[in-house]
Amino acid sequence: MSKFRIDSSFKTFGAFWAYDQPERKFTGTISSRKGTVEFEGAPEYTELDAQAMKAIFAEMTSAPDLQGSAAICGFTTLNRCTLLNPVQLSGDGLADFPTMQKVARVRYRAMRTVMGLHLESSDASVLSSAAYYLTQIHNIMPSPWRTKFTEGGMEHTVSNQALDVFACRSEYLKADVVCEVFAGGSNSIEGGVQIKPVPRIRITPDTPQSTDWFTALAFRLENFFSLMLGTSVEIEHVQLFQGEEDGWVVQKVNERKEKIDLQAWVRCKFTDTANALERWLAVPRDDQPVELTLLGALRKSDLFEETEFLTLAQALEGFGRIRFGGTKRRCAKYDDLIRKTYNLFTLGTAQQLAGECESFMKKIIQTRDYYTHLGNRKGTSAAKTLKDLFLLNKRLHAFLRGAMLIDLGIPEETFSQAIVYQATKWR
Repeated sequence: MSKFRIDSSFKTFGAFWAYDQPERKFTGTISSRKGTVEFEGAPEYTELDAQAMKAIFAEMTSAPDLQGSAAICGFTTLNRCTLLNPVQLSGDGLADFPTMQKVARVRYRAMRTVMGLHLESSDASVLSSAAYYLTQIHNIMPSPWRTKFTEGGMEHTVSNQALDVFACRSEYLKADVVCEVFAGGSNSIEGGVQIKPVPRIRITPDTPQSTDWFTALAFRLENFFSLMLGTSVEIEHVQLFQGEEDGWVVQKVNERKEKIDLQAWVRCKFTDTANALERWLAVPRDDQPVELTLLGALRKSDLFEETEFLTLAQALEGFGRIRFGGTKRRCAKYDDLIRKTYNLFTLGTAQQLAGECESFMKKIIQTRDYYTHLGNRKGTSAAKTLKDLFLLNKRLHAFLRGAMLIDLGIPEETFSQAIVYQATKWR
């Protein structure tokens, strides 16, 4: 079966049915435009009578049924598929009253599609494991081949077996996590033979899980490796396994392409990466908004400088409350949270990142107060211009990134150079 990207574009036709009504099949086409999958049923012709006319007028005056089925299964020219959580769109066609004829077709849009499998619903726990392929992480992975220099050039010996990079056990997820690298590439007359490492992260839970469960982990892996590389990492493929069968997730995703910056990458032992990933996956759902605020928002969209600063300031406060505790009745003050986060670093690294602690703290607090409390004057320590705000955002982003790496157990000596570079490269 073909390997589908998560944002694949294609068009195919076939026979379809609701998962729980396999005896009622209908034909149509499905098309995907960068992951947005829509179904269009084959047009149906009807000769109108008095009863049909009443039904048409009733449809005009009532709200359309947008519930749909939990899953629409299909047999197409691209193999099997399942449209999960389909939503009914406005109908398409024509009712011609003078001739008493009608032609119409139904349309649905799927929230998520799995090419290759028939599934009951997005929350049906029937999948045994999943494999995730992400952009850019191949740059920090070992090559699954051996290179030998000869008089005529170089010889590469490529293994058919995957190279194991690291593995960990997530007790929180009750799952095994394995990172491995395959050898991929191409062979053409124009480009010759090219080989490249193709890493994948495979997660195998103790008990079967749902499509929703596995796809939620896909975007958490994006955020984790974005944190490690300092560059936005994107999911390319999500492969789902159901016993001996497999399928590929297709859905709309927001992307933000960023240039690779080698100096911003964290280079640490793979054992440290495995331990950090284990901690990352163990973060409770209630504590994940800090991750989503810092990484999700900044990676997926371009923000105004003011909005970016408020997002970072909110993430900094959230990180402090989660990291250092506190209840609703006895919340630590914002300046105390900043000071405690600052003290997570060694003094030398903290000063390179943010300067002197009290000055850094006042700049953040006064800038935040100015943008959150309308009518306030700017304090003497607040960012004065958009350029100042831009530079503060870069330092604050690097500062938060470093704090989160420390929280994951990554040794400071392995990342301090990368985050100091990230904080100061815009000077």
